[in-house]
Amino acid sequence: MKKLIILMIFCIFSFAAEEIFADFEVYAKQSSKLAFESSGKVDKIFVDVSNHVKKGDTLASLDQTSLEIALKKAKNDLALAKNAKEFAKSTFNKFSQVKDVTSKQEFDEVKYKFDEAALRVQAAEIAILNADDHLKKAVLKAPFDGVIASKNVELGESASPLQPAFVLNSEEAKILIAIDEKYANLVKVGDIFKFKLDATNEEKEVKIALIYPEIKRETRKFYAQAYDSGLKPGMFGQGKVIIGENK
Repeated sequence: MKKLIILMIFCIFSFAAEEIFADFEVYAKQSSKLAFESSGKVDKIFVDVSNHVKKGDTLASLDQTSLEIALKKAKNDLALAKNAKEFAKSTFNKFSQVKDVTSKQEFDEVKYKFDEAALRVQAAEIAILNADDHLKKAVLKAPFDGVIASKNVELGESASPLQPAFVLNSEEAKILIAIDEKYANLVKVGDIFKFKLDATNEEKEVKIALIYPEIKRETRKFYAQAYDSGLKPGMFGQGKVIIGENK
């Protein structure tokens, strides 16, 4: 009977949840430095720090005056090129009908002018696509839903692809958990991580979603990752990983 009781106690402790203390720090799950794809003077700014944006929202735009003029010219050039092509085509068709009584040189010249007119139409169409592309690159849009974490541009300033105008963070946060290497074989994806933020007494609970495959030489720790909303990048504190608990 005594052995049975000891065995039962051993089984209870064997299946009891174990707590592993760990430090954590909060980062944005996704963070991007956003810059214009072209250079120019900043003409409009539509957002500020802490503003929430949706994917595709316009954040700012460059002065587009010269770009709009270039697009208008390209469209005019296309109209002229199409007219010239139609005239050259009509002339070519007429010469084709009397080719047998027309000198080869004259026929070749007419054909050359028709081919040249067709190429001018293609060039004008490419110019329109190029002008449209430059206009699109003068507008900076949000690549994903998030919050503006930093604004580094002002009206009238010069902007370029080398100068980030905004930093955009996703609203969902990434919790990076640092765990002692001796627990590397115990912690699993799906384990619960409970923690309190230093700034509040609220206890939160998340599930580990990812475990990094290496141990950092400098700290002798490995890292796990979880996700949550309502946390701000830069927050940190301590918590505990619950292992061996039925999920």
